Amino acid sequence: MTWEDLFLLDGNLRPVWRFFLSVVLVLLAYVVAYLLAGEVWRLIPGAGAWYGSLFLFELLALLGFFTIMTRVFEQKPLGVVGLAFHPYWVKELCVGLGIGGIMMVSVGGAEALSGLARFARNPLPARVELAYGSGLFLLLLISATNEELVFRGYPFQKLVESLGPLGAVGLSSAIFGLAHLGNSHHTWFSTANTVLVGIPLSIAYLRTRALWMPVGIHFTWNYLQGFVFGFPVSGYTFSHSLLTVRVHDAAWLTGAAYGPEGGLLATIAIMGAAIYLFLSPRIRISETMKQLVFGPSRDAAPSEAVHIVPGPGPEKERPA
Repeated sequence: MTWEDLFLLDGNLRPVWRFFLSVVLVLLAYVVAYLLAGEVWRLIPGAGAWYGSLFLFELLALLGFFTIMTRVFEQKPLGVVGLAFHPYWVKELCVGLGIGGIMMVSVGGAEALSGLARFARNPLPARVELAYGSGLFLLLLISATNEELVFRGYPFQKLVESLGPLGAVGLSSAIFGLAHLGNSHHTWFSTANTVLVGIPLSIAYLRTRALWMPVGIHFTWNYLQGFVFGFPVSGYTFSHSLLTVRVHDAAWLTGAAYGPEGGLLATIAIMGAAIYLFLSPRIRISETMKQLVFGPSRDAAPSEAVHIVPGPGPEKERPA
């Protein structure tokens, strides 16, 4: 094997090297965002301005870097990463929002019905609820989009081409879990759940070849968990929430100070979502995404065979 064979396939950089290159660009995007957010902090001191600018700059950097990658190596638009505005993108986003909502309501409801948690209305002024809730909505939406771009976007997609779906899901989910080891109050259980939640999110991408559904699941899970129910989110507690919660004992079920993601109830919800996403015949790739991802290109042959569930063909789009 020559050096050219090691790095190139049909005259193009092999997917595994594109994965490593994209990881470097992800790290660079975070560094750029961190430095720019620091400049914003000097002008507007405050946690909201810091996190808002950090997440926004990170999103813009990721989109810019992935645009370069898709143009240079795939000769395709950025939409191939999974953010194409195809005719069914709103439907996929709403399905994701619904799945994430059902997951978190199930966990919160189970804690309330079993007496493990007591909820009370937080007596906040309406203007505070609206302002804080709206700001947190945007913040968590951008954050969820960033994480899905990193863990289910371009790097993950190159892993699928290199290792196959099972290998890519396993490796990306493990990295996703390890990335949360620095969070406050983390435990081995919370880490295992964070690894596990990568599975339904990855399945949602693989079934649709778009990121709208994973973003919806990710966002609603976090928003309901933190702002609506008042739980800690991966060890972080928000200063305002619609409800206040007192969790009693049974940390192995509730996650205690880490939040529901550190308990068995969340494990059950995550596994239920994974099974539904894997088996549901309603979740499938749209015709636009099929053509965009598997259309004529240098990567079409190795990519086209990647399917995780046999079932109906692509979703047919209605004529305009």
